[in-house]
Amino acid sequence: MPKTDSSAGRPRRSYQKLTERLRQFMEEGHFRDGDKLPPERALAESFGVSRSSVREAIRALAEKGLLESRQGDGTYVRVPDIEPLKEAILEAVDSEGLMFDEVTEYRRIVEPGIAEIAAVRHTSEQLDRLKIIACDQQRRLLVGENDGDLDARFHLALAECTGNKLLIDTVARLNRIYAKGRTPELRDTPWRQFSVSSHLRIIDALERRSPEDSRKALEEHIDTVIHKHLFATVRD
Repeated sequence: MPKTDSSAGRPRRSYQKLTERLRQFMEEGHFRDGDKLPPERALAESFGVSRSSVREAIRALAEKGLLESRQGDGTYVRVPDIEPLKEAILEAVDSEGLMFDEVTEYRRIVEPGIAEIAAVRHTSEQLDRLKIIACDQQRRLLVGENDGDLDARFHLALAECTGNKLLIDTVARLNRIYAKGRTPELRDTPWRQFSVSSHLRIIDALERRSPEDSRKALEEHIDTVIHKHLFATVRD
């Protein structure tokens, strides 16, 4: 009998969740470079998934170069050395002469992915921190105070939800550059109201642990920044 859409979706979600869990275990050092993974059966029992989900997760991580399957010997962890890449990215971010639209374009590529990861990895404490920042933004908006620093804190706190040091460091440095290039249009009341609403939509998607909705909310947020900046540039 052919599988229904719902039954076809369950194994897919299981393997995706397991892929993320295994990747997180590697990042946290539970599985180190060169370690041999437990057998399929043991992994399936440990994570409460089917062996087919284990195979799919292993295949997905192997395609990313994080696992190596050795015929007749098992599966081994491969942790690439990203330090040279991290240094190159952070050096590029710190370089002089970056244009505001270049920074925004970089954010448009990277930050939706950050939101997607954050939806899966965030803790309740991290979600509470994002809510507090958004509430502080609302309070400042009501009394007419500047909230640019809170906007930066929100995006940094979102990056911290990923637990990825490269993403956290990159967002922290981009925030400093971005603060210097904020146009008046990005400081007016209508924009700030939209910004707070966007942050609340992101929080809602995170709370539902929806990677797709989190990504979409962040994309809409950055797209509006791009639109307002381009509008201001053309008008000037």
